[in-house]
Amino acid sequence: AAVTGDAVIVQLYEQGELLRTLEGAVAADGKVVFENVPAGDKIVALPRSKHDDMMFSGHPVALKPTKDGCSAQVQVFDTSDDKSKISVQTHHFIVKNTPDALVFTEYMQLINSSSMAVSSKEEDARGRAVVLEIELPKGFKELKSLGYFEQDALVVTDEGFYDTMAVPPGEHQVMFSYALDKTSGAIDVVKGITLPTSKLVVFAELGQASLQGLGESKNQAMGPDGAEIRYYTRENLKPGEEIAFRITGLSVENSGAATWVVLAAAFGAVMILVVLRLRANKS
Repeated sequence: AAVTGDAVIVQLYEQGELLRTLEGAVAADGKVVFENVPAGDKIVALPRSKHDDMMFSGHPVALKPTKDGCSAQVQVFDTSDDKSKISVQTHHFIVKNTPDALVFTEYMQLINSSSMAVSSKEEDARGRAVVLEIELPKGFKELKSLGYFEQDALVVTDEGFYDTMAVPPGEHQVMFSYALDKTSGAIDVVKGITLPTSKLVVFAELGQASLQGLGESKNQAMGPDGAEIRYYTRENLKPGEEIAFRITGLSVENSGAATWVVLAAAFGAVMILVVLRLRANKS
């Protein structure tokens, strides 16, 4: 199949931090040329291409000063609608207690065990394929794709989101994040399972708060900043099952809106005192 006009995206990283994103389209000769690309011992390029509503990732390439260039090739697959071929080998569900919110990061080792790209016959109201559906805890906000998913191919719903791109054959590292507001000292978290999952591990970095509902954790690790991380393991989860727990002992910071409510109340009290004094003087 022709690849002329296909989008190519190259993300440049320096010491793990995104430095620049390059975008181009495949020319008639099957190539994309990017000029004035920075090079260095610690600069790495990650190439990706989009073909027929599928994203394909290349291997990271070190852009050392002596490197003349690099190339990536699009491989085209037949497409099927058999979503039963998609599963999750390992799923890491990480929750971190920050001063402003509970921040969640999910890592999924997604596997398409067939030799075809998997799409879906199910379509949304705009005619887009509903390929991968991911459920998120109620009240989530600030959904961000950190790997594999293309942000503009995701459709956010009240229950979570779905991806409209077909899943190529093989193994894919999926990563995304979102947050929950700390509206009270205790928050219930329910995570629905939508894909067969061999192993799910819940990691909790909560500080003074604690997690209840997943049994007693006998496992703990140390985070990069020295914080204690407890983790809980579940295996062989099926679509329709849920992981539910409660986080207690949260400190709820006063928001700006709450501060304005307090100020408004105080201002109203002052006005009442002024009016009462005026009435007293008049009498």
